[in-house]
Amino acid sequence: MRKAHIIFIHGISDRVITGNYSGALAENIVSRIKQKISPDIMLEDYLTFENINYSEIGQAEEDYVYRAYLKDSGDEYNILDKTIEGLALGNLRKELITSISDVLAYESDFWREKIRDTVRDKITPFVGTDTMLTVVGHSLGSVVGFDTLYYNCRHNDLWCNQAFKVHNFYTMGSPLALFTLELDNTTGEQKPRYIPLENMPPEMDPRNTNPDLRFLDENGEWVNFYDAQDLIGYPLATLFKDKFFVQDHLIQTGTNPVTAHNKYWENDTIADQIANKVFSDMNTAVANSRGKLV
Repeated sequence: MRKAHIIFIHGISDRVITGNYSGALAENIVSRIKQKISPDIMLEDYLTFENINYSEIGQAEEDYVYRAYLKDSGDEYNILDKTIEGLALGNLRKELITSISDVLAYESDFWREKIRDTVRDKITPFVGTDTMLTVVGHSLGSVVGFDTLYYNCRHNDLWCNQAFKVHNFYTMGSPLALFTLELDNTTGEQKPRYIPLENMPPEMDPRNTNPDLRFLDENGEWVNFYDAQDLIGYPLATLFKDKFFVQDHLIQTGTNPVTAHNKYWENDTIADQIANKVFSDMNTAVANSRGKLV
């Protein structure tokens, strides 16, 4: 009987993450599925969770930059500047410093490979098994997840030989739209996976060079959650039109830009979407073996 496993990938962080950052979302998913199943069903026999944590990378350097800013601004800012900083800009500035620094660390060849390898290594034990795998990426973690799945579905011999694909992919507060502006280090041009399909040169058209654009299972889904006040998260449907099958879902996480970007983990709509899809996947698998969960 097939099981389900969910891997979470965190995004930018202003500190080294030591706790269970996905705990609220995981608990909400579990509680919703438990409402749908018979009380004699042990859900943990069917559904497990795992966190990716790469938050130590670049953190020492980020802390140094932020401390230097605090010292210099403390010496130079007048009372009005300090008041505005304390009331309105302080948290946002810290978020910007850490987000930019995290992105720069990920964009370095060395650390990008290390981070992607961490995700790949968490997924690899499920290759060739019947476990239905779901990946949930927040913020920069959505980029990490997308890059890892895209690359390994095309270049990882183990994945390719097993025709392995992740079942579902969920992105929350994703800056992937901004990453489509990333240029190739060699050619100086937009990377093929980001070029709009109508502008794709024939020799680079993925429909010709690699017709299988779907890096998810045929019954899987990619849903992109974003909030209107989240300055980092953007819709993706138009940018990836006819290339990747992604559904945008506008939700409400908060009107403050920082809160809007950080509160996806606690959002009921996201928990509902993931729980309903994972339950449907599990229910189908159980039905094929010994009857439905309900």
